[in-house]
Amino acid sequence: MSADPTARAALAAEEWRQIKAGDRGARQAFGERWIVAYAGVVLVAMLLYVLIGNKPYVHTVALDPLTGATEMSPINRYIWLALGAASTPLLWWRRGDLLTTAVRLWPLLLLMLWFVLTVRWSIDPGAASRRLLLYGIDLMICVAVVLGLSDTRRVHAAMAIACAIVVGIDFASWILMYERSMTELGLAAIHSHKNTLGAVMLLAGLVCGTYAWGRISLRGQVFWWAVTLASVALLIASQSKTSIGIFGGVVLFIPFLLALLRRRAIDILAVGAVGALVVLTALFAWLGYSYSLGQDPFDPLRGVTFTQRRDVWEFVFEEFLARPLTGVGFGSFWDVDPRVQPSLQTDYWFARPDAFTNEAHNGYLDIAVTTGLPGLLGACFLLARWMGRGVLDLRAAALDGVQPTLAAAAFLGVFPLMFFGHNWMESSYFTANAIFGTIILVVGVSLDLKRRGAA
Repeated sequence: MSADPTARAALAAEEWRQIKAGDRGARQAFGERWIVAYAGVVLVAMLLYVLIGNKPYVHTVALDPLTGATEMSPINRYIWLALGAASTPLLWWRRGDLLTTAVRLWPLLLLMLWFVLTVRWSIDPGAASRRLLLYGIDLMICVAVVLGLSDTRRVHAAMAIACAIVVGIDFASWILMYERSMTELGLAAIHSHKNTLGAVMLLAGLVCGTYAWGRISLRGQVFWWAVTLASVALLIASQSKTSIGIFGGVVLFIPFLLALLRRRAIDILAVGAVGALVVLTALFAWLGYSYSLGQDPFDPLRGVTFTQRRDVWEFVFEEFLARPLTGVGFGSFWDVDPRVQPSLQTDYWFARPDAFTNEAHNGYLDIAVTTGLPGLLGACFLLARWMGRGVLDLRAAALDGVQPTLAAAAFLGVFPLMFFGHNWMESSYFTANAIFGTIILVVGVSLDLKRRGAA
């Protein structure tokens, strides 16, 4: 007896719907692979430009004879505009996530709005507008690539590829172009200064080291550990004491942090309480010892200049006190019109042509003096938020034990902590064209958007 024609028609229609759904799923999967690949290419291109710059092998600071500020290549803005244009298709393809993205990035967007307002009273509105525009494009690119990659492991992989390329270039320059790569202070390779090479290799060591740790195959482990060792060799050759010291501290800190985060919450709180108690005990012991001898407890610090940074810090802090609420405007304290640049109105040693200084060597002071107390509080809240989220995500990954996920979480969790420490001696937080200033945006946006689909 033949089947009911109605039932056969319904079965055929269901099979047709399944075939169409399968085709639609295949097209979506194919399109998703291309979106991920394109986002990875844009992120690698941006990182390569940030890490190398637009003046390879130029180891001197060029000053504009008309303004006295650092000479800025016009190529810089065109490259950033091109990268921004390249990232716009990603925003279109992920347009369904943009509203959720804006909600999750509210502290960062609110802080950027304050920066925009500070341009209105900036002492050099032209410089402030240009730098804010570049940073806005930088933020747009970071949001686009993170949305496009949609997985922190892919973000980690793209950053590792970019760092590996730069390590290969610098290592080849060191071997094949030794005289052109060396400076009187240390190895600079393709970068503008030996400290720049040190910062790049500090980043490469952290990115590639954690990526190598997360590889499953032996071939992948051998390759990425070799890249990591090469970055460490270049870091040592740069003779950048700050970067070498931070890298050594991070290497020792990561195993301790992972071991601690695998413990119960009460154990973590206990370790934190004991650490705070030890610090307070040492502080009170020193105060008691100093007062018992009748000496000032701050005497040992009076002769410490932190490589003459203290003079700059005192000057910048005094300028902050002159405008504590408004600041002088985003990006308007250094490298601006010499007629209004505060440091050039003094006779301090760091304002002379032979001792050129274009940062406070403290990122928090630079934010305070340019954007006032609201900018400083907002920036500190944002960084604390990223540090907290990074550590919590690292704890979750450490408890899950999936190695590639744990490796990505280790980088995203440790970098904000390292960035927090690095900015006490260098300025890169919300500084246009700064290496770490760009990386912290990628990391921070990745942390904020990691759970964009979760409740």
